[in-house]
Amino acid sequence: KWISNQRIVDRVKATKAKHVLLMVDSCFSGTLMRSGTTPEVKETIDEKYIERLKKKKTRLVITSGGNEPVVDSDGGQHSLFALKLIDTLKNNNSVINSQILFENIRRYVVSNADQTPERAMVHKTGHDGGDFLFFPKNYKSSPEKKVGIGIQVKKNSKNEFVIVAVLMDSSASKAGLR
Repeated sequence: KWISNQRIVDRVKATKAKHVLLMVDSCFSGTLMRSGTTPEVKETIDEKYIERLKKKKTRLVITSGGNEPVVDSDGGQHSLFALKLIDTLKNNNSVINSQILFENIRRYVVSNADQTPERAMVHKTGHDGGDFLFFPKNYKSSPEKKVGIGIQVKKNSKNEFVIVAVLMDSSASKAGLR
């Protein structure tokens, strides 16, 4: 059984979350995008950058491939895409945005498989130029700006791995979401 792209887009449009990043590791996942990748922006990730992006709505998708089959596994527990995603996040020691995460994944996957990961905004979902930021565990910010990320890998009923990433700020803990 599959989930239609329109259903995914409808759910992204309906969410009240300010920042949404879909990480899709499946064949033909690139069909979620209308066009190619979002423009690469090379900016220093400092407090000013973080504060600016926190105000902008984000609706992005990173896929394990375009409109093509993708490698499910390298013989281990994870696909090449998931393996590099997990590795990049586990070994990250600074704040990175989705572009940096994507470039690490893309270089690795393209070098090791016949597929090309893609990154773009999710079409017609209200993307406003924001980005999704990943903070290392040791990130130090002022008390009212605490941000954390949780990564969880689960197996679904079809024995497929699903990666769940949740970014929470201090307001989420006040709302009882931790």
